[in-house]
Amino acid sequence: MCGTVQLERDAGRAAALEETLSVLAFPRDWVRAVSRDEASALAGLPLARGGIFFGRGMLVQPGQLIPALLATPGVRVAAGTVARVVAEGAGWRAFDAADTELARADVVILANAFGAQGVLAASGLLAPLPRVAQMHALAGEVTLVPAAALGGGPRCVVGGEGYLLPDTGAGCVAGSTYVHGATEARIGAEGQRVTLDKAAGLLGGGFPAFDALAPGSLPGWAGWRAVLPGRLPAVGELTHAPGLWLAAGYASRGLSWSALMGDLIAARLCGEPSPLETDLSRLIAPR
Repeated sequence: MCGTVQLERDAGRAAALEETLSVLAFPRDWVRAVSRDEASALAGLPLARGGIFFGRGMLVQPGQLIPALLATPGVRVAAGTVARVVAEGAGWRAFDAADTELARADVVILANAFGAQGVLAASGLLAPLPRVAQMHALAGEVTLVPAAALGGGPRCVVGGEGYLLPDTGAGCVAGSTYVHGATEARIGAEGQRVTLDKAAGLLGGGFPAFDALAPGSLPGWAGWRAVLPGRLPAVGELTHAPGLWLAAGYASRGLSWSALMGDLIAARLCGEPSPLETDLSRLIAPR
């Protein structure tokens, strides 16, 4: 837990948000408005603007989080790639592309991002889900900036138009790009120019070594996001396929959405109160 500073685009937006926070009266140790000087002090380096500070914001490293989750008691990993699912009685069977059965269960949750669309199509279950049929894969990349080029890097997560993360040993992550219509997700000079420009827009200047970095010369990572119209996910049980659930389309908020949607699905399966308001639950329904 390192905290997150979310910078506003301009003074007008910052003032409006500060007024909103005052009306909502959230606990200050959870979120509070901060000036440019306060934001810079929290980050440990000069920032371009003020904004809001989430004191409990976390820096999550998926490479460590995922193995830890998979090692949780009760979790069993079965290697394989599901190509389609078939209803059988009150449950479901999962098959790979060679038609080998991989697993069977009373409840199946498709949480495989853009791949869920293909599984549903191959299973003859996509037609009643027009929003899911519009899901597409959106490419993007992040860049690893040497911490030394930023005086050690920020002490907390800095977000706004782009983001800059504290150093985890390999560098400070600067992101990200959105490449529509891409045929591959890759690291390149054009993408690094975008990520470095976004990072520069968050900073208050004074880093000659950062300004001298050459786009295309840095390490990074490229991948895909699953995006639905409206950028809200599709989560819930399929009404035309009882026992089959969908949890996909998290776009740029995968870590945040996935944890909340896990709670939502668990609550529904266990007959517990929903963690979401009814209106929001309707907005994310798969149909």
